[in-house]
Amino acid sequence: MNAKPTVIRRMDSVAALLVLLVAILHPRALAAAPVDIAPYAWEFPEATGVMGADDLVSELRDQVGRVLDAGRLAPLYISFSDQESVGYTVYQEPGRIVGTLAWAYPHLAEPMRARVRDYVNAEFANPTNAPWGVTARGKGGTSNYPLPRASGTPRESHPRERWWFERPGFGTTRPFLHTLYGAWLHGHRTGDWSATSNHWPAIRAVYKSHGDDDAYRLYGTMCVHIAVARLADRFGDAATRAEALARLQARMDDGLDFDAVEGLARGKPGASSRSPYGGYPDMYDPRMDHSTYRGWVFLNLSPEMGRYLHDASAVLRGRVLERHAAGKAAFPLWWMPKASYFNRSWTGDEGSGLVPEVVGMMAPVERWVARADAAALSRQTRGAPNGTGDCYWIEMLVQAIEATGKTEWRDVRRY
Repeated sequence: MNAKPTVIRRMDSVAALLVLLVAILHPRALAAAPVDIAPYAWEFPEATGVMGADDLVSELRDQVGRVLDAGRLAPLYISFSDQESVGYTVYQEPGRIVGTLAWAYPHLAEPMRARVRDYVNAEFANPTNAPWGVTARGKGGTSNYPLPRASGTPRESHPRERWWFERPGFGTTRPFLHTLYGAWLHGHRTGDWSATSNHWPAIRAVYKSHGDDDAYRLYGTMCVHIAVARLADRFGDAATRAEALARLQARMDDGLDFDAVEGLARGKPGASSRSPYGGYPDMYDPRMDHSTYRGWVFLNLSPEMGRYLHDASAVLRGRVLERHAAGKAAFPLWWMPKASYFNRSWTGDEGSGLVPEVVGMMAPVERWVARADAAALSRQTRGAPNGTGDCYWIEMLVQAIEATGKTEWRDVRRY
């Protein structure tokens, strides 16, 4: 009778040793089960029965009208300080406005829809402003990223004689291929697939060149793999479709580890100059610990990736919502750009205010992971955009509109 516990203990020791050997010889064998990527790769949230949002739709049409009237847009310059050295720039990615117009498209009247199609076709035809305009950054060739400050009409609402300061290397390490999601979305929302199919070889080339970069292993940029898989499927390119799906599988499996993904955004010590957000300026500088929100891994988050963060793992969802809550605690009025929050990351030691990227980090998580209701999302549009073509703000406005209806996830290959 007394021998039984000893036998059990010996069995437990053997089992533990076997587990240790498996972990050493096959480290991925004990990892979480692979993510089922099919819903995220192929399903898109369609909104039906939208109602009670006439005021928001009117605002949306006004904002889109301003973009169309302005024509091609330059990046947006932000300066909330009397220090010349703390200027900040957003929307430097070629083609970033395309996804914004695609989100707005179903809520526009037909004459404005026609103008949007013409606008996007003109962007696609311009080698500097097309989403695939970046061809060889860091690979021994030339690049159109970041967009130069004189690449279009100024976005700022206030008169500006010049950019007070421009960091020579600002933004050069940041992602840019996530704009291909906008190229897919344009075709999906407008039905104008020829605008994209005519440029498929260029899209495929830039994806093959950069799609494996660390910058596209973040939650906010994994949408590029979804977009390319869908475009390849529509255009009958089986090899590129398989390549994009394989990358999406690997990224989503690895993405279950929140800390690992954030490590990619921050970069390794001593090598941060080439990391997406640990470069210059360093958004993980310890001096910013108490005056910023580090939601960089969520920036440009698509609905599919928000769904993944909510559904793929309860542990991952908890980490995401914990970080989201930290952002709300730091900036309770995060949707108001002129709120007087001291924010060392963006506006320097002598200024205050929030740049559009705060909305870009917070709003998609609020909609697709926290799953705020329509009333809450509507309240968050009571601020104002930072000038013409403020992509993150306009996209937040669209989500507030569509949240008033019914959201149904549908397979994009069936319609």
